[in-house]
Amino acid sequence: MNLYEEFFSVVRAFGSGGVRYCVVGGMALAFHDQPRFTRDMDFLVLPDQLEGAATVLHALGYFESAPPWTFPNSVLTLHRFVKMEEADFLVVDVLSGADKRHRDIVEQSLEEKWAKGTVRLARRDDLVWMKQQRGSDQDLVDIGNLTRDKDRENR
Repeated sequence: MNLYEEFFSVVRAFGSGGVRYCVVGGMALAFHDQPRFTRDMDFLVLPDQLEGAATVLHALGYFESAPPWTFPNSVLTLHRFVKMEEADFLVVDVLSGADKRHRDIVEQSLEEKWAKGTVRLARRDDLVWMKQQRGSDQDLVDIGNLTRDKDRENR
């Protein structure tokens, strides 16, 4: 499966389905000129949008592959969806955040127009905040890359 094509299929379907979302994770970094290899798509939605997101993903052939789980010390819950075609598969992680900051991230997301469709993208500062909440080794590398470029822009 082609991650790029599938990503825009999901984004267009979210738009058509009225799902309010924003892109986070590795795909968001790529939009912020920090490309890194990723085999999944990450979207942040508000709790009241979760059912709509699941409906859209089911219609595109995704299934929820595991019970939802909440990140330690947070109100952010991960819902993992998978689509399989023969030996290939793609993962979509829908993060549902109940914090006021999560609502602000979705509501203040950037609208990026691309040839394949319009994408709602978390702002750079919001990505840094989300990655600080999790704090994995990869998150720390991503934070460094996101903030280093911002520091250059401010010089």
